[in-house]
Amino acid sequence: MIKMKRYYFLLLLIGLSLACRNKETKNVEVKTKTFMVDADTILIDTLLISEKDTAFVIKPKVEQDSSLQEKKVFEINVLFSNKKWPTLNFKEAIGADLYLVKDLDGDNRPELLLRPEWFSSCWASINLFSIKDNAWKLVKKGSMYYCADEYPLAKRIEEKESKYYLITDSLADDKFIINKNEIKF
Repeated sequence: MIKMKRYYFLLLLIGLSLACRNKETKNVEVKTKTFMVDADTILIDTLLISEKDTAFVIKPKVEQDSSLQEKKVFEINVLFSNKKWPTLNFKEAIGADLYLVKDLDGDNRPELLLRPEWFSSCWASINLFSIKDNAWKLVKKGSMYYCADEYPLAKRIEEKESKYYLITDSLADDKFIINKNEIKF
């Protein structure tokens, strides 16, 4: 039995050395930020933004107390499992809904839609970001009516013939109206 284990171990070592022998290696520079997270004041949301990519939204823990109004700045930071993507910092948000869109500007990198969460109101901004000079840059900003939380941003984006459309709803004369607008780069 011991000889058999040694035999399997030897086969495993030979297999690993053969598998690694002809592989090309590359050095990839990765710039990331380190965040110290206090569980009493910070929450982390994990969002799956594609089959292979995850976003981690580091956001303030919002509580219902009187000192909340005294706080001047609320901001979030978004880290990505894809280490080639930089950290995204967004002010005036207590959370975010994200949607990764395909390359819109022809630079072989995806763009990112971010809808920040805020305390109240059905109006929300919708922000299109692109990676430029190793940082997320705001390319376009719009607004949307967003009161139905059961429809996250991913369910409000429609792709048709290489174009993206944002589906929004509005209230007019006590009736919901559905709008579909093309997201133009």
